[in-house]
Amino acid sequence: MQPLAGVRVVEAGQMISAPMAGVIMAEQGAEVIKVELADGVGDRMRQLGSQRNSMSALFNSVNRGKRSVAVDTKHPDGLQALLDLCATADVFLQNFRPGAADRMGVGEAHLRAVNPDIIYVSVSGFGSTGPKAEQKVYDYVIQAMTGMADLQQGDTGAPQLVRQFIVDKTTAITVSQAITAALFARERGRGGQHVELSMLDIGLWCFWPDGMMDRSLHGDGVVEASHFADMYSIRPTRDGAVAFVASGNRTWPNLCRAFKPELLDDPRFTTMRDRDVNGEALATIFDEAVGGLTTADAMQRMVDHDVPGARVVRRDEVASDPQVIHNGSLVRLDDGAIGPRVEARPPVSFGGGEREVPPAAPALGADTDAVLSSLGYEPDRIARLRSAGVLGPTG
Repeated sequence: MQPLAGVRVVEAGQMISAPMAGVIMAEQGAEVIKVELADGVGDRMRQLGSQRNSMSALFNSVNRGKRSVAVDTKHPDGLQALLDLCATADVFLQNFRPGAADRMGVGEAHLRAVNPDIIYVSVSGFGSTGPKAEQKVYDYVIQAMTGMADLQQGDTGAPQLVRQFIVDKTTAITVSQAITAALFARERGRGGQHVELSMLDIGLWCFWPDGMMDRSLHGDGVVEASHFADMYSIRPTRDGAVAFVASGNRTWPNLCRAFKPELLDDPRFTTMRDRDVNGEALATIFDEAVGGLTTADAMQRMVDHDVPGARVVRRDEVASDPQVIHNGSLVRLDDGAIGPRVEARPPVSFGGGEREVPPAAPALGADTDAVLSSLGYEPDRIARLRSAGVLGPTG
Protein backbone atom coordinates (compact mmCIF):
# COMPACT_ATOMS: atom_id res chain seq x y z
CA MET A 1 0.00 0.00 0.00
CA GLN A 2 1.23 3.47 -0.85
CA PRO A 3 2.12 5.60 2.21
CA LEU A 4 -0.52 8.30 1.60
CA ALA A 5 -3.39 5.90 0.89
CA GLY A 6 -6.50 7.17 2.67
CA VAL A 7 -5.42 10.82 2.57
CA ARG A 8 -7.80 13.17 0.73
CA VAL A 9 -6.38 16.35 -0.78
CA VAL A 10 -8.60 19.06 -2.24
CA GLU A 11 -6.48 21.07 -4.67
CA ALA A 12 -7.58 24.48 -5.90
CA GLY A 13 -4.46 25.28 -7.86
CA GLN A 14 -3.41 26.25 -11.36
CA MET A 15 -0.18 26.33 -13.34
CA ILE A 16 2.55 24.10 -11.82
CA SER A 17 3.58 24.82 -8.23
CA ALA A 18 0.40 23.58 -6.49
CA PRO A 19 -0.72 21.03 -9.14
CA MET A 20 2.68 19.30 -9.22
CA ALA A 21 2.67 19.11 -5.41
CA GLY A 22 -0.71 17.44 -5.77
CA VAL A 23 0.54 14.95 -8.34
CA ILE A 24 3.46 13.96 -6.09
CA MET A 25 0.95 13.15 -3.38
CA ALA A 26 -1.28 11.28 -5.84
CA GLU A 27 1.71 9.19 -6.92
CA GLN A 28 2.21 8.28 -3.26
CA GLY A 29 -1.35 7.10 -2.80
CA ALA A 30 -3.40 10.16 -1.85
CA GLU A 31 -6.79 10.86 -3.37
CA VAL A 32 -6.34 14.28 -4.96
CA ILE A 33 -9.47 16.09 -6.08
CA LYS A 34 -8.74 19.02 -8.37
CA VAL A 35 -11.35 21.78 -8.18
CA GLU A 36 -11.60 23.76 -11.41
CA LEU A 37 -13.71 26.55 -12.81
CA ALA A 38 -17.04 25.53 -14.30
CA ASP A 39 -16.40 27.57 -17.43
CA GLY A 40 -15.61 24.82 -19.89
CA VAL A 41 -11.88 25.64 -19.74
CA GLY A 42 -10.77 24.94 -16.16
CA ASP A 43 -7.09 25.15 -15.33
CA ARG A 44 -5.52 27.20 -18.14
CA MET A 45 -2.59 24.80 -18.24
CA ARG A 46 -4.89 22.38 -20.04
CA GLN A 47 -4.28 24.48 -23.16
CA LEU A 48 -0.55 25.23 -22.85
CA GLY A 49 1.76 23.59 -25.35
CA SER A 50 1.40 20.41 -27.38
CA GLN A 51 -2.00 18.87 -26.75
CA ARG A 52 -4.63 16.40 -27.84
CA ASN A 53 -8.37 16.64 -27.17
CA SER A 54 -7.91 19.92 -25.27
CA MET A 55 -5.37 18.42 -22.87
CA SER A 56 -1.72 19.43 -23.02
CA ALA A 57 1.16 17.08 -22.27
CA LEU A 58 2.32 19.49 -19.55
CA PHE A 59 -1.09 19.55 -17.86
CA ASN A 60 -1.27 15.76 -17.93
CA SER A 61 2.18 15.38 -16.36
CA VAL A 62 1.33 17.55 -13.35
CA ASN A 63 -2.28 16.38 -12.94
CA ARG A 64 -2.22 12.66 -13.64
CA GLY A 65 -3.93 10.39 -11.15
CA LYS A 66 -6.29 13.09 -9.89
CA ARG A 67 -10.05 13.53 -9.98
CA SER A 68 -11.63 16.69 -11.43
CA VAL A 69 -14.61 18.61 -10.06
CA ALA A 70 -15.83 21.63 -12.05
CA VAL A 71 -17.83 24.07 -9.94
CA ASP A 72 -18.65 27.79 -9.94
CA THR A 73 -17.55 28.84 -6.45
CA LYS A 74 -18.86 32.38 -7.04
CA HIS A 75 -22.36 30.94 -6.82
CA PRO A 76 -23.50 30.29 -3.22
CA ASP A 77 -24.45 26.71 -4.04
CA GLY A 78 -21.10 26.13 -5.73
CA LEU A 79 -19.24 27.53 -2.73
CA GLN A 80 -21.29 25.31 -0.44
CA ALA A 81 -20.39 22.27 -2.53
CA LEU A 82 -16.69 23.10 -2.15
CA LEU A 83 -17.09 23.58 1.61
CA ASP A 84 -18.92 20.25 1.85
CA LEU A 85 -16.04 18.62 0.03
CA CYS A 86 -13.44 20.28 2.25
CA ALA A 87 -15.31 19.02 5.33
CA THR A 88 -14.19 15.51 4.27
CA ALA A 89 -10.60 16.43 3.35
CA ASP A 90 -7.28 16.08 5.13
CA VAL A 91 -5.60 18.83 3.09
CA PHE A 92 -6.70 21.93 1.20
CA LEU A 93 -4.07 23.22 -1.23
CA GLN A 94 -4.32 26.56 -3.03
CA ASN A 95 -1.96 28.92 -4.84
CA PHE A 96 -4.16 32.00 -5.18
CA ARG A 97 -2.73 35.45 -4.68
CA PRO A 98 -2.78 36.53 -1.01
CA GLY A 99 -6.26 37.49 0.14
CA ALA A 100 -8.06 35.89 -2.81
CA ALA A 101 -9.08 32.75 -0.91
CA ASP A 102 -10.66 34.84 1.86
CA ARG A 103 -12.56 36.90 -0.68
CA MET A 104 -13.80 33.70 -2.32
CA GLY A 105 -15.01 32.30 0.98
CA VAL A 106 -12.42 29.50 1.18
CA GLY A 107 -9.86 31.12 3.49
CA GLU A 108 -8.43 29.25 6.44
CA ALA A 109 -11.14 30.48 8.84
CA HIS A 110 -13.91 29.41 6.45
CA LEU A 111 -12.52 25.90 6.14
CA ARG A 112 -11.75 25.48 9.84
CA ALA A 113 -15.40 26.25 10.53
CA VAL A 114 -16.34 23.03 8.71
CA ASN A 115 -13.17 21.01 9.37
CA PRO A 116 -11.09 22.15 12.39
CA ASP A 117 -8.25 19.68 11.76
CA ILE A 118 -7.74 20.35 8.06
CA ILE A 119 -4.22 21.13 6.88
CA TYR A 120 -4.55 24.41 5.00
CA VAL A 121 -1.77 25.10 2.49
CA SER A 122 -1.14 28.51 0.93
CA VAL A 123 1.42 28.82 -1.86
CA SER A 124 2.18 32.39 -2.90
CA GLY A 125 4.65 34.12 -5.17
CA PHE A 126 6.28 36.56 -2.77
CA GLY A 127 4.63 35.86 0.58
CA SER A 128 1.37 36.91 2.21
CA THR A 129 2.54 40.47 2.99
CA GLY A 130 5.08 42.97 1.73
CA PRO A 131 5.53 45.42 -1.16
CA LYS A 132 5.18 42.74 -3.87
CA ALA A 133 2.69 40.40 -2.22
CA GLU A 134 -0.17 41.32 -4.55
CA GLN A 135 1.84 41.09 -7.77
CA LYS A 136 1.43 38.25 -10.25
CA VAL A 137 4.34 35.83 -10.28
CA TYR A 138 5.68 33.28 -12.74
CA ASP A 139 8.77 31.08 -12.59
CA TYR A 140 10.96 33.44 -14.62
CA VAL A 141 10.23 36.31 -12.21
CA ILE A 142 11.79 34.39 -9.33
CA GLN A 143 14.72 33.26 -11.47
CA ALA A 144 15.46 36.90 -12.23
CA MET A 145 15.04 38.07 -8.63
CA THR A 146 17.10 35.40 -6.89
CA GLY A 147 20.28 35.65 -8.98
CA MET A 148 19.65 32.42 -10.90
CA ALA A 149 19.58 34.22 -14.24
CA ASP A 150 22.75 36.13 -13.34
CA LEU A 151 24.61 32.90 -12.58
CA GLN A 152 23.65 31.40 -15.96
CA GLN A 153 25.44 34.08 -17.98
CA GLY A 154 28.61 32.05 -18.48
CA ASP A 155 30.94 33.15 -21.26
CA THR A 156 28.36 35.36 -22.95
CA GLY A 157 28.20 37.85 -20.10
CA ALA A 158 24.43 38.08 -20.59
CA PRO A 159 22.02 36.76 -17.95
CA GLN A 160 20.07 33.70 -19.05
CA LEU A 161 16.99 31.95 -17.73
CA VAL A 162 17.08 28.25 -16.95
CA ARG A 163 14.86 27.07 -19.78
CA GLN A 164 12.37 25.15 -17.70
CA PHE A 165 10.05 25.84 -14.77
CA ILE A 166 12.75 25.11 -12.22
CA VAL A 167 11.34 27.30 -9.42
CA ASP A 168 7.79 26.05 -9.91
CA LYS A 169 8.97 22.45 -9.67
CA THR A 170 11.22 23.08 -6.68
CA THR A 171 8.27 24.78 -5.00
CA ALA A 172 6.06 21.77 -5.73
CA ILE A 173 8.55 19.34 -4.18
CA THR A 174 8.89 21.56 -1.10
CA VAL A 175 5.11 21.91 -0.78
CA SER A 176 4.54 18.17 -0.95
CA GLN A 177 7.20 17.56 1.71
CA ALA A 178 5.72 20.24 3.95
CA ILE A 179 2.28 18.69 3.62
CA THR A 180 3.50 15.24 4.63
CA ALA A 181 5.32 16.83 7.59
CA ALA A 182 2.07 18.54 8.62
CA LEU A 183 0.18 15.26 8.27
CA PHE A 184 2.77 13.58 10.47
CA ALA A 185 2.49 16.36 13.05
CA ARG A 186 -1.29 16.00 13.08
CA GLU A 187 -0.91 12.28 13.74
CA ARG A 188 1.24 13.26 16.73
CA GLY A 189 -1.65 15.29 18.12
CA ARG A 190 -0.65 18.77 16.97
CA GLY A 191 -3.80 19.40 14.97
CA GLY A 192 -4.21 20.79 11.50
CA GLN A 193 -1.74 23.55 10.69
CA HIS A 194 -1.65 26.41 8.23
CA VAL A 195 1.33 25.71 5.96
CA GLU A 196 2.57 28.83 4.17
CA LEU A 197 5.21 28.90 1.44
CA SER A 198 6.35 31.41 -1.17
CA MET A 199 8.13 30.82 -4.45
CA LEU A 200 10.56 33.61 -3.58
CA ASP A 201 11.64 32.02 -0.31
CA ILE A 202 11.90 28.57 -1.86
CA GLY A 203 13.83 29.94 -4.84
CA LEU A 204 16.37 31.60 -2.56
CA TRP A 205 16.58 28.57 -0.27
CA CYS A 206 17.24 26.25 -3.19
CA PHE A 207 19.65 28.59 -5.00
CA TRP A 208 21.66 29.76 -2.00
CA PRO A 209 23.98 26.84 -1.04
CA ASP A 210 25.82 26.67 -4.35
CA GLY A 211 24.45 29.71 -6.18
CA MET A 212 25.75 32.07 -3.50
CA MET A 213 28.72 30.04 -2.30
CA ASP A 214 31.02 32.94 -3.20
CA ARG A 215 28.71 35.61 -1.73
CA SER A 216 27.81 34.18 1.69
CA LEU A 217 30.92 34.72 3.81
CA HIS A 218 31.71 38.15 5.25
CA GLY A 219 34.34 39.63 7.51
CA ASP A 220 37.99 38.71 7.94
CA GLY A 221 39.69 35.43 7.11
CA VAL A 222 37.75 34.60 3.96
CA VAL A 223 39.76 32.78 1.30
CA GLU A 224 38.21 33.82 -2.00
CA ALA A 225 37.64 31.35 -4.81
CA SER A 226 35.85 31.33 -8.12
CA HIS A 227 32.35 29.95 -8.37
CA PHE A 228 31.90 26.24 -8.91
CA ALA A 229 29.54 27.03 -11.78
CA ASP A 230 32.55 28.34 -13.73
CA MET A 231 33.72 24.73 -13.98
CA TYR A 232 30.35 23.55 -15.28
CA SER A 233 30.63 23.46 -19.03
CA ILE A 234 29.80 21.48 -22.11
CA ARG A 235 32.85 20.52 -24.15
CA PRO A 236 32.37 20.02 -27.90
CA THR A 237 33.83 16.96 -29.58
CA ARG A 238 34.33 16.38 -33.30
CA ASP A 239 30.78 15.07 -33.64
CA GLY A 240 28.89 16.16 -30.53
CA ALA A 241 29.63 17.16 -26.96
CA VAL A 242 30.37 15.73 -23.53
CA ALA A 243 30.07 17.01 -19.97
CA PHE A 244 32.58 16.60 -17.16
CA VAL A 245 34.13 18.75 -14.44
CA ALA A 246 37.87 19.19 -13.92
CA SER A 247 38.16 19.85 -10.22
CA GLY A 248 37.97 17.25 -7.45
CA ASN A 249 41.18 15.78 -6.04
CA ARG A 250 39.92 12.20 -6.32
CA THR A 251 38.87 12.60 -9.94
CA TRP A 252 41.77 14.77 -11.09
CA PRO A 253 44.42 12.04 -11.68
CA ASN A 254 41.96 9.92 -13.63
CA LEU A 255 40.83 12.88 -15.71
CA CYS A 256 44.44 13.70 -16.59
CA ARG A 257 45.18 10.12 -17.60
CA ALA A 258 42.08 10.09 -19.77
CA PHE A 259 42.82 13.26 -21.73
CA LYS A 260 46.13 14.97 -20.84
CA PRO A 261 48.58 12.92 -18.69
CA GLU A 262 51.23 15.68 -18.64
CA LEU A 263 48.92 17.84 -16.51
CA LEU A 264 49.77 15.64 -13.53
CA ASP A 265 53.18 17.32 -13.42
CA ASP A 266 52.00 20.85 -14.19
CA PRO A 267 52.47 23.01 -11.04
CA ARG A 268 49.60 25.26 -12.08
CA PHE A 269 47.12 22.46 -11.33
CA THR A 270 48.58 20.55 -8.37
CA THR A 271 45.81 21.26 -5.84
CA MET A 272 42.13 21.98 -6.13
CA ARG A 273 42.90 25.54 -5.13
CA ASP A 274 45.50 25.78 -7.93
CA ARG A 275 42.99 24.47 -10.45
CA ASP A 276 40.45 26.95 -9.17
CA VAL A 277 42.83 29.90 -9.57
CA ASN A 278 43.94 28.75 -13.02
CA GLY A 279 40.53 27.58 -14.11
CA GLU A 280 40.45 29.52 -17.37
CA ALA A 281 43.71 28.05 -18.61
CA LEU A 282 42.61 24.58 -17.53
CA ALA A 283 39.31 24.89 -19.38
CA THR A 284 41.14 25.85 -22.57
CA ILE A 285 43.44 22.83 -22.30
CA PHE A 286 40.59 20.39 -21.89
CA ASP A 287 38.52 22.05 -24.61
CA GLU A 288 41.40 21.50 -27.03
CA ALA A 289 42.07 17.94 -25.86
CA VAL A 290 38.43 16.85 -26.15
CA GLY A 291 37.74 18.84 -29.30
CA GLY A 292 39.94 16.56 -31.37
CA LEU A 293 38.12 13.39 -30.29
CA THR A 294 34.90 11.78 -31.34
CA THR A 295 32.21 11.64 -28.69
CA ALA A 296 32.49 7.86 -28.54
CA ASP A 297 36.25 8.09 -27.98
CA ALA A 298 35.88 10.73 -25.27
CA MET A 299 33.22 8.68 -23.50
CA GLN A 300 35.27 5.49 -23.66
CA ARG A 301 38.25 7.26 -22.11
CA MET A 302 36.09 8.49 -19.25
CA VAL A 303 34.66 5.02 -18.67
CA ASP A 304 38.13 3.43 -18.80
CA HIS A 305 39.52 5.90 -16.24
CA ASP A 306 36.42 6.12 -14.00
CA VAL A 307 35.75 9.78 -14.77
CA PRO A 308 32.16 10.94 -14.13
CA GLY A 309 30.81 12.28 -17.40
CA ALA A 310 28.11 11.95 -20.01
CA ARG A 311 27.42 12.41 -23.68
CA VAL A 312 25.16 15.40 -24.26
CA VAL A 313 22.07 13.86 -25.80
CA ARG A 314 19.23 15.40 -27.75
CA ARG A 315 15.86 15.27 -26.05
CA ASP A 316 14.61 12.76 -28.60
CA GLU A 317 17.48 10.42 -27.66
CA VAL A 318 16.81 10.26 -23.91
CA ALA A 319 14.48 7.26 -24.10
CA SER A 320 17.14 5.12 -25.83
CA ASP A 321 19.74 5.44 -23.07
CA PRO A 322 20.58 1.92 -21.79
CA GLN A 323 20.31 2.92 -18.12
CA VAL A 324 16.99 4.69 -18.69
CA ILE A 325 15.73 1.53 -20.37
CA HIS A 326 17.07 -0.69 -17.59
CA ASN A 327 15.46 1.43 -14.87
CA GLY A 328 12.15 1.56 -16.71
CA SER A 329 12.22 5.30 -16.08
CA LEU A 330 10.00 6.09 -19.07
CA VAL A 331 6.83 4.26 -20.08
CA ARG A 332 4.51 4.30 -23.07
CA LEU A 333 0.85 4.72 -22.18
CA ASP A 334 -2.44 5.08 -23.97
CA ASP A 335 -5.38 6.01 -21.76
CA GLY A 336 -7.63 8.95 -21.07
CA ALA A 337 -8.48 11.80 -23.39
CA ILE A 338 -4.83 12.59 -24.06
CA GLY A 339 -4.15 9.18 -25.62
CA PRO A 340 -0.76 7.72 -26.66
CA ARG A 341 2.22 9.29 -24.92
CA VAL A 342 5.51 8.75 -23.09
CA GLU A 343 5.72 9.63 -19.40
CA ALA A 344 8.27 9.44 -16.62
CA ARG A 345 7.49 6.92 -13.92
CA PRO A 346 7.25 8.15 -10.32
CA PRO A 347 10.83 8.23 -9.00
CA VAL A 348 10.15 6.69 -5.58
CA SER A 349 9.52 3.05 -4.67
CA PHE A 350 8.22 2.22 -1.19
CA GLY A 351 9.02 -1.16 0.32
CA GLY A 352 10.24 -2.55 -2.97
CA GLY A 353 6.84 -2.07 -4.57
CA GLU A 354 6.21 -1.19 -8.19
CA ARG A 355 6.42 2.45 -9.22
CA GLU A 356 3.02 2.50 -10.82
CA VAL A 357 2.22 5.35 -13.19
CA PRO A 358 -1.12 6.95 -12.29
CA PRO A 359 -3.84 7.11 -14.95
CA ALA A 360 -4.00 10.10 -17.28
CA ALA A 361 -5.18 13.45 -15.99
CA PRO A 362 -8.97 13.68 -15.92
CA ALA A 363 -11.10 15.56 -18.40
CA LEU A 364 -12.56 18.75 -16.98
CA GLY A 365 -15.30 17.87 -14.48
CA ALA A 366 -15.02 14.14 -15.14
CA ASP A 367 -15.61 13.27 -11.48
CA THR A 368 -18.00 16.02 -10.41
CA ASP A 369 -21.08 13.82 -10.15
CA ALA A 370 -19.29 10.92 -8.45
CA VAL A 371 -17.65 13.18 -5.86
CA LEU A 372 -20.85 15.05 -5.07
CA SER A 373 -22.75 11.77 -4.82
CA SER A 374 -20.21 10.55 -2.27
CA LEU A 375 -21.04 13.67 -0.23
CA GLY A 376 -24.73 12.74 -0.18
CA TYR A 377 -25.94 14.88 -3.09
CA GLU A 378 -28.91 13.23 -4.79
CA PRO A 379 -28.99 12.95 -8.61
CA ASP A 380 -31.83 15.46 -8.97
CA ARG A 381 -29.95 18.00 -6.87
CA ILE A 382 -26.86 17.54 -9.02
CA ALA A 383 -28.99 17.97 -12.14
CA ARG A 384 -30.50 21.20 -10.79
CA LEU A 385 -27.05 22.58 -9.98
CA ARG A 386 -25.84 21.77 -13.46
CA SER A 387 -28.84 23.33 -15.16
CA ALA A 388 -28.24 26.48 -13.09
CA GLY A 389 -24.65 26.65 -14.35
CA VAL A 390 -23.18 25.89 -10.92
CA LEU A 391 -21.51 22.71 -12.15
CA GLY A 392 -19.42 22.38 -15.27
CA PRO A 393 -19.46 19.66 -17.91
CA THR A 394 -19.08 16.04 -16.88
CA GLY A 395 -15.96 15.43 -18.98
